[in-house]
Amino acid sequence: MSAFFPQIGSSRDDGNQGTSSLRTLPRVSLKDTAVQHICRAIECGELQAGEILTELSLARKLGVAQPTIREALLELEFIGYVERTATRKPRVTLLTRRSIENIYLVRTRLETLAVELVAAQTSPQLQTCVEHLQEMESAAKNGVFREFCHADLKFHRALWAASQNDCAENALERIVPKLFAFAIIQHSHPDPSQLTDTYELHRRLLDAIVAGDAKAARKLMELSMERAWLDDAQLP
Repeated sequence: MSAFFPQIGSSRDDGNQGTSSLRTLPRVSLKDTAVQHICRAIECGELQAGEILTELSLARKLGVAQPTIREALLELEFIGYVERTATRKPRVTLLTRRSIENIYLVRTRLETLAVELVAAQTSPQLQTCVEHLQEMESAAKNGVFREFCHADLKFHRALWAASQNDCAENALERIVPKLFAFAIIQHSHPDPSQLTDTYELHRRLLDAIVAGDAKAARKLMELSMERAWLDDAQLP
């Protein structure tokens, strides 16, 4: 069922007990709807990796104004599904083996720096990390790779924010989301046990950070980056 159509509960409000089925409906903007439809088109292969996207064409197909598509493309860049070419044209994210290797060379160094900075804090803000780790666990148990990727990215984003280093966070925001999106775009289907292993590694990483063990946290992040690098380098 679409996230835009909440499931109606079966409970009945008799005035004294239960919860009413008549609740305020979430407001969904045209931009969010456009993002959802473009994501689906990318994930099913209707829009191919590397394909140039034009505001006018998408606006006509979706029946919305170009400014709406412009906003949607910015959101899609944020979640990694779209990137800009050298001429600033938006296209569906396309990563070569070399570009993946280049990203990980930078990502590994910045991610390990981030966890060291967080582990060194007296009271790091990690509640958001815990919440996204729980989302990863649920997605791993259900074998839902797409949701696992989204939760994994949110976990890392929460770590970057917790590092309180804007330079590292901004640099990682520019290069990392497309790695997760590209795995979804290329229809990567890891074994459910791999998802569980990845979750467990992230859990151990968070435990080390909470314990203030920067050395252990660094080693676990390096291991996580090594495994992710190997997986992504094998994408078609």
